[in-house]
Amino acid sequence: MLCACPAMPWPPRVLIVEDERIIAMSTSVNLRRMGCEGVDMVPSGAEAIAKAQEKNPDVVLMDIMLEGGMDGIEAAEQIRLSSPETTIIFCTAYTDQGTRSRANAAGPKAFLGKPVDYATLKSILDAL
Repeated sequence: MLCACPAMPWPPRVLIVEDERIIAMSTSVNLRRMGCEGVDMVPSGAEAIAKAQEKNPDVVLMDIMLEGGMDGIEAAEQIRLSSPETTIIFCTAYTDQGTRSRANAAGPKAFLGKPVDYATLKSILDAL
């Protein structure tokens, strides 16, 4: 069955939510190599929500453990409430079943472990 949803514009506009600056920068470089447009990098859930409202990205790459009192799952839920069309992809070292179950409630497109396999990420982005 074909989806009636419109295709995502290419290149997708991506917000990186990652508290480890080196990982955020590496991800940004790899996204640019893939042809994606990075809209920003932020280290906390609160900043992710604000930046998502301001920049309206197509995709949010979301870590789970973030700076501040809000984790990535809570931030993703808030982003999805205000922008249900935004694609959420979790990229995290926390891949245990309990975390995955909590994360799945936020309706992500994918759940990737760290270190991120950028070939897999590219395949996911190409399929959007």
